[in-house]
Amino acid sequence: MSVPFEEPGEAEVVLGGDEAWERRLARLSDVPLRISVQIGQTKLPIAQVLQLREGHVIELDRQVGAPVDVVANEHVVIARGEVVEVDDEYGVRITEIVAGALE
Repeated sequence: MSVPFEEPGEAEVVLGGDEAWERRLARLSDVPLRISVQIGQTKLPIAQVLQLREGHVIELDRQVGAPVDVVANEHVVIARGEVVEVDDEYGVRITEIVAGALE
């Protein structure tokens, strides 16, 4: 038995104007977004991780003085910057916005 092939119907697309987009964006402006700074990364076998002790050094894939990545929601690099000290705490001075990341 064969089933006749049916063309899928065209989905109706409703485009809003700039005002509609601005209202949607305004609703999202208060949504919390986790921002973190990644100074580098490496891969280690589990056996090596289990041997880590206080004082051990983990070598990362970045050189001293290299820009750090500013990451949104643990996955999306949105900017790069340099580590600074602000009132006895660390901060990041943004030096570059990643192209397309905030659009």
